[in-house]
Amino acid sequence: MIKNSVIALVTAAALAGIAAPAMAGTSLTQTSDSDFDAAYVLAQVQDKGISASSVEEWGDYVVASVTDAEGKQTLVYLTPVTLEVVNL
Repeated sequence: MIKNSVIALVTAAALAGIAAPAMAGTSLTQTSDSDFDAAYVLAQVQDKGISASSVEEWGDYVVASVTDAEGKQTLVYLTPVTLEVVNL
C-alpha cells in the first residue's frame, strides 16, 4: 500500500514538473494574443488608395496615419475587416 502511494506521489510530482514550464510563458499583464500584421495591413490600406504611412490597432478599429498633399497629418479610422473608412 505504501509502495503504491509513493509511486502515485512521484508520478504526480513528475506531471507537475512537466506542466510548470508550459505555464511559465503566460503573463497576467498580457492583454491579447494579437495577430495584427502592420506591414500587411498597411499594404492593403495603400492598395485601397489611402496614402497611409503607418497603421495600428486601436480598440475595434484600425487607425491609419495619413499625410495629405499640404503635409498635414491626420488619422483615419478603418473597420478591421473591410478597411472601409469609419465616420466618427
